Amino acid sequence: MNQALCFLLLFFPVLRGVAQNGKPIVIGTTDTLYSKILGEKRTLLVHLPMTEPDAFAKDQKYPVVYVLDGESGLFQATVAITESLGGGSGNFAYPKLIVVGVTNTDRTRDLTPTHSTDSSVMPGFLLTNSGGGETFLSFFKNELIPHVESTYPAAPYRVLIGHSFGGLLAIHALGNHPDLFQSHVAIDPSLWWDTPRFLQEIKKRLAAQPARENPLFVAIANTMGKKFTLQGVKNDTTAGTLPIRSILDFDRFKQRQKPTTYQSKYYPDYDHGSVPFVAVYDALPFVFNFYGLNFPFGDFFNPAYKNDTLLAEHYKKVSQRMGYPVLPPGELVNAVAHQLMDMKQWKRAYHFFQLNLLNYPKSYASYEAMGEYFEAKGDKKQAKEFYQKAANLNDSPALREKLAKLD
Repeated sequence: MNQALCFLLLFFPVLRGVAQNGKPIVIGTTDTLYSKILGEKRTLLVHLPMTEPDAFAKDQKYPVVYVLDGESGLFQATVAITESLGGGSGNFAYPKLIVVGVTNTDRTRDLTPTHSTDSSVMPGFLLTNSGGGETFLSFFKNELIPHVESTYPAAPYRVLIGHSFGGLLAIHALGNHPDLFQSHVAIDPSLWWDTPRFLQEIKKRLAAQPARENPLFVAIANTMGKKFTLQGVKNDTTAGTLPIRSILDFDRFKQRQKPTTYQSKYYPDYDHGSVPFVAVYDALPFVFNFYGLNFPFGDFFNPAYKNDTLLAEHYKKVSQRMGYPVLPPGELVNAVAHQLMDMKQWKRAYHFFQLNLLNYPKSYASYEAMGEYFEAKGDKKQAKEFYQKAANLNDSPALREKLAKLD
C-alpha cells in the first residue's frame, strides 16, 4: 500500500455506497439538531433496540452508545454488535442499547482537544482548524445529550466510542470531563497528537483523579509493520512509529495504575483502518462485564435451593454501577415464577410473582401473572381479583376470556 493511501486511511474514514434493488433493511433513522454552540446543523444516526420492550416495562429506558465518525461503517458495526449481545431470546447478559452516530462536518476541528502546529505526522495545512475538542464536548453536554435523553428512551448511562481522532477525544473526555460519559472506548487513539504535550498532560489529569467505576478500553492496532516488535518499537524514534509508541506509552501508564476498570488489547493482524470493528466486539463486553447474571440453572429449580434473593441482589449491584435503578427483567422473573409454579413450588413461585408486582405495579402483566398463579392453585376468587386488575390496565380479549371462565 503506498504512503498516500496509508495516510488517507489513517485520517479520513471512507464511505462506500452501493445501489441495491429490493426492500431496504432499516437499522435506524436520521435526526438533525441545530447547535448554537457550533453554529451549524448536525446530523445524527439513531438506532433503537430492535427487540420488543419487556412486556412488564413498556416504558423502559436504555443506555446510549455514542459513536464518533457516525457516517463511517463504525456505526453500523456497533449496531450489529449491540443487537447480537443484548438481543432477545432470553439474552440478559448485556443491556439492550441505543446507538447514536454523530456525523462530521469538520473532523479535525471537533475531535482534536488542542491546537497543534506539529507536522511530524500530519501535514501542517490540515492542522489549521484543529483544537475544537472542548467546544465539541460542550455541544455534547449542553445540546446533544439533552436532546437524545428528551427525545428517545435513553437512560443516563453513556458510552463514548471513538476511533483515531475519535479515540483521542474519548481519552481527553475521560481526563477532563469524567462524568460526561460513564464508559469510554478508544480505538487506536491518535495519542501522538500535539506531542509530547497532550500525552503528558492527560496522564497527569488521569493520575490525579480519584478511583471510580469508569471503564476505559483501548485497542492498539499494528501500525508498525513487520520491521518491529512491540518491545523493539519502543526504542524507535522515527515519526512513522510515533502513533503506536504513543499508545504503548499511555498503556504502560494505565497498567502501572492497575485499575480494575482498564483494559487494552493489541491486534497484531489488524491495521489502523481495519481494527475498529473487532475492537468494538471486545470492548462492549468489557464495558458491561458487571451486567450479566450467571444464573445457576442446575441448582435453582431444586426445591432445596435457598437463594431466592439472587435476582434482586444482582440487579441492585447493577443499579449501583449504572447510576440509576435497573430492575430485574420482568420477563425473566415471570419465566422463573411460572417454572416454579409448574413444579408445584408454590411458595417460591409466589415470591417471584410478587417481585414483579412490586417492581412493575403499573403493568397489567404483573397482575395477570398473579391471577394465573391463583388460578393454578384453585383460588378462583383471588384469580378473578387479579385478572380484573389486569383488565383495568389493559382490557384485552384474552383477559376477558380468562375472567369469563371464572364466572
